[in-house]
Order: sequence, then C-alpha cells, then structure tokens
Amino acid sequence: MKIFEAKDAGKQIDGIKVLRDISLSISRGEKVAIVGSNGSGKSSLLKLIAGIYEENTGRVKRAKMGIGYVPEHFPENIRFGVMDYLLLMGKMTRKPEKELLKIIEDYAKAFDIMDFLQTPIRKCSKGTKQKVGIIQALLKNPDLLLLDEPLTGLDEKTQNELLQQLLSLQKEITIIFTAHEPLLIEGLADRVIGIDAGKIFSDSPNAKKENVRKIKAIIPNKEEIVDIPWMTHEFIGEHSAEIIVAAKDSDQVLRMLLERGCSIVELKEKR
Repeated sequence: MKIFEAKDAGKQIDGIKVLRDISLSISRGEKVAIVGSNGSGKSSLLKLIAGIYEENTGRVKRAKMGIGYVPEHFPENIRFGVMDYLLLMGKMTRKPEKELLKIIEDYAKAFDIMDFLQTPIRKCSKGTKQKVGIIQALLKNPDLLLLDEPLTGLDEKTQNELLQQLLSLQKEITIIFTAHEPLLIEGLADRVIGIDAGKIFSDSPNAKKENVRKIKAIIPNKEEIVDIPWMTHEFIGEHSAEIIVAAKDSDQVLRMLLERGCSIVELKEKR
C-alpha cells in the first residue's frame, strides 16, 4: 500500500525554492532515512510527507493515517510539566488515564527521565526535551512516525535506547527520519534517500546493511559528488567526504569520482 506519492512536486517559501522536482513513492512499513548536509532540504521533505507543507507545483497524494511527528527543535514556550504535557497529548488517543500513566512511566524509564516528570518542560535540557517529544509521538501509536534529527541532544546510551524502541515497533508502522548519525541509518533504515539543494539525487536500498565499502576521498568541491547515484556520503570539511557504497557498485562509483577530479584516500570493506 502506498502511503505517499509525489510527482515533480516543489515547495517555495518567501520566494525561495526549498524543494524541487520531488518524485517519490513510499509504501507502508518502510523504514526510510533522508540524508544530506545542513540546509539540503531534509526537514522540508519530511514536512512535505507529513502534510505540514503543501506543494506549490507538481502533485502529491497522501493516505489517511495517524501521524506522529517529532521536530528537531522542541517548542520553548510550553509551560506544562513533563508528565502533564504527556498526559494531555496522550488523552488525544482516548486511552484511559490509568493506562496512559502506565505507558508514560514505561517510556520514562526506558528513556531515563523519571526524575524529570514533574519538571517544567521549559527548564529541561535539550536532550530531555527531545526525549519528551519522541515519547509524545509514540503515545499516539502512529501508522507513520516522522522524526527530524531524533538523536540530536541525546547521549550515546539514550541513542541506543531509542534505536531499540524503534526496532520494537510493529513492522506495519512506517518510519521516516532525517539523520546524520550512522547508528540510526545503519541500524534502522532499509532505504536511504539523499537530498541536496532541495532535489533528490539518490534513492536506493540501504547499502550499509549489505556487503559495503567505505571510501574516503578528497574532492574539489561538494557539487562534484552530490549527484552520483548508488551511494550515501557525509562531508568532512570543505574538501573531503566519507562515502558508503554497496560493493557491487563501488567500481563504478570510484570511476566517477576519479573522472570528477577526486583523489581516493582510503577504500576498505565494511559490513
């Protein structure tokens, strides 16, 4: 079942094109990572999928479903304490309060925020606010869970706890997230979409779950590699990148890198 389809969709805000020529189809149950550098359009694409953004051009279809959305930055002006806020959000699901209290307590223990349940959210750390945002989305038992940089502000222990929570969700739940961290991409995603300058430049099964190779390369400039298919990449400074590619595609990617003036620093197998 298709839950989202876009054909040549674009979004413009205050005269600036934040998304261009987006053609994309997502099926129920997929676990999709959206990757790219800061300002590439990752969050805008997530908002288009969520329906927070409506397209200015092209066509978009969204299935009717329950959506849980976690923004990168939690609102700063919420006056509720953590427990009161989560209860308020949870009551929208029409679950009995006794049941909600038990669910919230279980999540609070899992995310190690029991000591903060009576703390006003505005006085919580960024990491604690991030945990609260994730919990309120999970309380809805969503069909589609959208996470914008969900590991931001979380320590390593909590990052692993979040990964395990997401892996434990029912297979039918679709999860779409933006991330830089390899932990979530490698551990959860079965599909990786690369975006740059508001355009999708790659869309492929997660090579990091296959027999893959890691390439470190010196690049003349970022524009030289952003449209190379079959790979995911992370820029390390202005003139270097770490690239992950399926072993079966590595020879072709290496050839394209060399043709574009890149220098290969390291090539190694990675499972």
